[in-house]
Amino acid sequence: MLMRFLLALGCLLSAQVVFAQGSGIKVGATLPNWKYAADSAASLNTNNLANFAVAIVQEFPIGGVFSIQLEPTYSVRTTRTDILASVLAQYAPDSLPPQTPSSLQFEHQITSIELPILLKIATGTSGVRGYVFAGPNVRFQLSAVTTLKTDTTSLNSSIPLDVKPKANTAVAGADIGVGMEIPLGLFSLVADARYTFPLTDMSSMEAFGRRIGTLNSNDIRIFAGLMFRW
Repeated sequence: MLMRFLLALGCLLSAQVVFAQGSGIKVGATLPNWKYAADSAASLNTNNLANFAVAIVQEFPIGGVFSIQLEPTYSVRTTRTDILASVLAQYAPDSLPPQTPSSLQFEHQITSIELPILLKIATGTSGVRGYVFAGPNVRFQLSAVTTLKTDTTSLNSSIPLDVKPKANTAVAGADIGVGMEIPLGLFSLVADARYTFPLTDMSSMEAFGRRIGTLNSNDIRIFAGLMFRW
């Protein structure tokens, strides 16, 4: 399934290069605002960590200052959650060891391929110009990995202190933002800031095989890169 998706994505990118009048690459930082919705009393504290994204840019003019911009993006989002041992004990098949710390910290990392389709409106057709953009963003989540950050090596527990995300395969979302392009000969410098928000849950959270809530993230993203035009 993954190989078919990557093959289809490669064909899409090849077609974009053939028909586009502008191509480029951008790298950026993601400033996520994680939100956890508990199913019960299993309250989690989430920490917002800076993450990164890399985007391939293809621009298709549709007349005047209007264009459609496709930005296939590889992104990584990470959060840390603190969960009370008393909450974990509600989901454990047996009692936790008495030496278990009162709170345990887990780091959750979700890796995705995103396909934003953006309507872009520029302030002009040449020279230094600003632009605004908005459009849907479909996110295909490739992996979700959890690491226990609290040292539990001395517990000698037969129960894995297991909390993990179960990422949804696809997440519908939307992007809206502003940017600027500065031409420099054969290429242009571009920079933009955007607000990216999911319209569906990114992941459920599980403890010992039982769901304890859902995880989501509204993001502010800062991108910079190069555009080539012909």
